[in-house]
Amino acid sequence: MPHTPGTHGSCHRAPTTRANITAGRVTALLLLAPAIGMFFGGAVFAVLCAGAASLAALRVRPAGLWWVLPLAPVAIWAVCVGREVFDASGGTTKQAVAVAHGMIDAFPAMIVTLLATAAVAALRRTFRRGSTGA
Repeated sequence: MPHTPGTHGSCHRAPTTRANITAGRVTALLLLAPAIGMFFGGAVFAVLCAGAASLAALRVRPAGLWWVLPLAPVAIWAVCVGREVFDASGGTTKQAVAVAHGMIDAFPAMIVTLLATAAVAALRRTFRRGSTGA
């Protein structure tokens, strides 16, 4: 194809075969993983949350990583605190204690998830730079 004004013949990219997921699916995945993980608890909860966040970080477009990195720990926090507040019946004192328990339960999984997601984002950035030759 000859070069015509306004086109960049040498910069054509072939379509990728890897499907990127949308923000709605990322949000659903990041909220569903801790909800399911609560049935197992402990280390399984943290691994499931980190795995879902890492998968989301792998599958979003590079520009969408800014959405996954902060959303994963916030989703874990929201699910854990929401469950504790839902279980707490009574006055505001019981609900305040429930919020504190939810935060304590969520914190280790939030840290593991944030570290795993940041590692995936850093690896993606490193490999993208290496493939462009810059």
